[in-house]
Amino acid sequence: MQTNTSIDQSRFRWVDLIRALGAFLVVLAHVKYSGAGPSVIRDLYYALTRAAVPLFFMASGFLLLSKTDTYSDFFRKRAVKVFIPFLIWSLIYLLWNKEGFDASLPAILKSYFVKIVHGPRAEHLWVFYELFGLYLFTPILRVYLQKAERKDLYYFCGAWLLLIPVGQVLRDFTPIQIGFTYYFLGGYIGYFLLGYLLGTMEFNNDHRHIAWIIFLEGLLVTVAGISLSGYYGIRHHYFEDYLSLNVVVMSCALFVALAGQSVADSVYRFISPLSRASFGIYLAYVIVTTQVFAIPPFSILPEIGSAGYMIPVLGLLGFGLSFILVFILKKIPVLKNIVP
Repeated sequence: MQTNTSIDQSRFRWVDLIRALGAFLVVLAHVKYSGAGPSVIRDLYYALTRAAVPLFFMASGFLLLSKTDTYSDFFRKRAVKVFIPFLIWSLIYLLWNKEGFDASLPAILKSYFVKIVHGPRAEHLWVFYELFGLYLFTPILRVYLQKAERKDLYYFCGAWLLLIPVGQVLRDFTPIQIGFTYYFLGGYIGYFLLGYLLGTMEFNNDHRHIAWIIFLEGLLVTVAGISLSGYYGIRHHYFEDYLSLNVVVMSCALFVALAGQSVADSVYRFISPLSRASFGIYLAYVIVTTQVFAIPPFSILPEIGSAGYMIPVLGLLGFGLSFILVFILKKIPVLKNIVP
């Protein structure tokens, strides 16, 4: 295993692969299927989707921490590409849910501002509240990475793994409670740094084979944990949590398996537009899937067939329709900026 010290600032094909896969897994995670099939099949698909958000955080960490643009350039790009679309889509979801329609326009605008500041206006928008904190810290992390040696990165990521995922195991499954504070290591900053660390390393096929094995083992543990927790009604949410040890191991293994992976031109021509649309898909898919699956003949789809093939079919359908919407919006001058 070697370190890749020459970071190309251009987009990497494997990063586009990860982003496209992550967007699809997010849509798949929210498929509502009530048809036939054993519950373990549903748990398997759901467990697989637990890697989606970690992959996004790691890909973002790799891309953003590898660059050296100025403070003004960095925050200007984040405002145009992320913050402004986030605000617009928060308003869209408020309007879609018909919140505050019984008040005057000034009162509605004030209410909307307070609600957006207070928290996400749609369940999946929580990711951006985490990202904004990481964006504020990114310039400082870049200074740290410029001075840090590999052992410093190993220490930082190791401390995060020990105190967050492993610490969560201790808190949830043993009498041990950690009393001291470590806010600077909390949340998703570990995924951010792990994305940079793993993305700047070079892996050969043997490493990737091992990573695939670890990923499959982590997936099986996640499926078993979700299934057994649901069956016995105990700690149902631990094994599906993005910061649980099983999901961290599974997600990092999948990232390693895909990092640096060569992508053929024919495959990349298919993946590239999906990757460019991934942010827009993430923002729009809830409205798209909710509206589409509420009208015939699509409304019958979540109730027919078997979970083994209908869940991925529904996921692909929702993903494809969301992509079409984003593709159309990107062609409209006034609207293209809300799905950058």
